[in-house]
Amino acid sequence: MVSRSNFRGAFFREQRMLEFSNLEHISNNALLHTFNESFSDYLVKMQLTKEQLERKLIADSIDLKLSAGAYEDGKLVGFILHGLDVQGNEKLAYNAGTGVIPTKRGRNLTREMYRFILPLLEKEGITKCMLEVLEKNLPAIKTYKTIGYTLNRELVCLKGKFKGTSIDPKVPRIKALKKINWTEVSTFWDWQPSWQNSVTAMQNLGEYNKIAGIYDGRKLVAYICYNPDSNRIAQFAVHQSYRRRGYGKALFKHVAGHNNTELSVVNVDIDSGPTITFLGSVGLFPYIYQYEMEKPLFVF
Repeated sequence: MVSRSNFRGAFFREQRMLEFSNLEHISNNALLHTFNESFSDYLVKMQLTKEQLERKLIADSIDLKLSAGAYEDGKLVGFILHGLDVQGNEKLAYNAGTGVIPTKRGRNLTREMYRFILPLLEKEGITKCMLEVLEKNLPAIKTYKTIGYTLNRELVCLKGKFKGTSIDPKVPRIKALKKINWTEVSTFWDWQPSWQNSVTAMQNLGEYNKIAGIYDGRKLVAYICYNPDSNRIAQFAVHQSYRRRGYGKALFKHVAGHNNTELSVVNVDIDSGPTITFLGSVGLFPYIYQYEMEKPLFVF
C-alpha cells in the first residue's frame, strides 16, 4: 500500500522530470525522431525523412528559438514548431506542427507548451498566431479553442490523376520560369493561399519549387508553382481576362507530364467554388478538410 505522502512525493518527482524549453539547440535527428513518433498514428500519413524535415523548416520559416519543446528526462516528447512572417502590418506566428508522442498524451502537454511559448511570442512582437487542423481531429480542435483559437476559414485538399489529354492548340507555349513578379500574380488570385503555399514559402523553397507560365506577348497571364518530386501544386492562377481558354488545364497537364502521375493541391479555400469546380474538371477531388484557426496576441 502506498501512503498519501509517498504518492504525493512520487507525483511531484514526475512533474519535476517534465521541462519546457525552446528548440534552439535541438538536433534535426532528435526532432525528426519525435516528429515521426508523434505522427505515427495520425489521421493522415505523415512520416518525414531528414531531408523533408529540413526542407519543411526552411519552407515554413520555422524559428526554433520561438518553437516549444516538452522534455522528460532530457528526451523531447512534445513540440510546437513556429514559423514567422510579416503580412501587411501584422507579425504572424504559424504553428507548422504540434506533436506529442503517444505514450505522453493525456497530460495537457500542448496547453502547457503554449503556456510556455506565448509570452515569448508576445515579447517578439507577434500579433497573431495561426494554424491548420483536420476537421476530424476533434480533440485537437477542442484544445486549440481552449487556448484561445477561433475558426477563420475552411480549407480542402484535393488529389487525383489529370483527366483529359486534349489541349486547345491556341494555348500559347508554356515556359519554365526561374523567377516571377509575386505582386503582379497576386492580382490573379480569387483567395489567399495558406501559409504553406504563401509567397514567402515559395521563395524559401528556391530550386525545390518549379514555376511554369503562359504569356500573351510579354505579359504573364497564367502560372503554376509545383514540387516536381511529389507533383504537389502549391499555387496556380489565371488572369481574370484570360480564363476559360484552357490555360489552367494546359498548366496542369504540364505538371502531370507523360506519365500522368497523381497530382495534389493542398488548402484551397472552400468558399472558392470556381477553383474547386475547375479542379474537379481536371480530375482532382477532395480527400481532406481542414480548419484554419487564428488567435490574436495583444502586444503593447
